[in-house]
Amino acid sequence: MIDSRSAPDPLPAERVLEIAAPMLTELGGEWELTDGPMLRSGSLGVRVLPPDTDDYRHLDLELLLNADRPDVPTITDCTVGIATDPVEAARQAIQAWIETCLVTVLEMIEQKGEFAGHFRSSEQGGFAGWHAIVGSVTGWSTDGSRRKQEWFAEAMPWSTLAPVIATGLDRPYLNGLRLLVGQGGDFTECEVRINGRRHEPSSAALAALDWPRTDAFGLARTFVLLVGPD
Repeated sequence: MIDSRSAPDPLPAERVLEIAAPMLTELGGEWELTDGPMLRSGSLGVRVLPPDTDDYRHLDLELLLNADRPDVPTITDCTVGIATDPVEAARQAIQAWIETCLVTVLEMIEQKGEFAGHFRSSEQGGFAGWHAIVGSVTGWSTDGSRRKQEWFAEAMPWSTLAPVIATGLDRPYLNGLRLLVGQGGDFTECEVRINGRRHEPSSAALAALDWPRTDAFGLARTFVLLVGPD
């Protein structure tokens, strides 16, 4: 827990985007800071949304598929760093977002299999009725174990949870899913977010799956972009 009386203030949105710009450019494209503030690379845009928590390590990011057309759906996700320094925590949070969320959108655009994995609805690891683009699994643990990340990669829980997640899909063609498991000892936090909003039935179903329970705290997360119908 962060003691709010001594915790640093959250970084301003413009500072977060200044940190993010070279990190995104390494992945591809030229990302430049524009008014808003917003990062732009061609029609793509990234901006920081108002936080839903006081934790300075937490970021809410929105990816605009066409920054010139407000009618085009956006992809939102939250992410968090673990460092005590606000700048380093922002870098960690942005990197996790890049590896899980941003890569799925870039893969949807490029369609080369270089950024993320593709699963047809009928394949193992697929999501019934949808084409799934799946980002990397990221995470950490206090003892260095990768058991929860390995479970995500092997179990592909989005496929198992597809029937309950489907009840929360609120877009006809493009839905973003973030799945997270964090647990250590008696503490557990499992969450499924659909288009940036927590979906309670899916979160409860994820918590009930047979992921590895450990004494040491560990966390794993991934992002799935559903494009469809498939």
